[in-house]
Amino acid sequence: MGDGELTAEDLRNVTFEKPPWGKRGYDEKSVQDFVALAARRLDGRGHLSAEDVRAVRFNKPPFGKRGFDEQQVDALLDDIAAAIADLDA
Repeated sequence: MGDGELTAEDLRNVTFEKPPWGKRGYDEKSVQDFVALAARRLDGRGHLSAEDVRAVRFNKPPFGKRGFDEQQVDALLDDIAAAIADLDA
């Protein structure tokens, strides 16, 4: 997303690829739920802090499933934390 200010609409439309073969990635539902929570925060609702975003950890998907690519999710989390920090500044 690093091409400007991150918005709630950006988060509502974000997609992630599957992790490389042999990797399980992050559980899709957990990531989607957290991104939705972050979108609410960028809309001015909720109490999610930049520190909450930095501290979040996601489970692996069920065995035999591939979730979301960890590097893509982690990069978005960095962007979300920075956007929330800007709101709170």
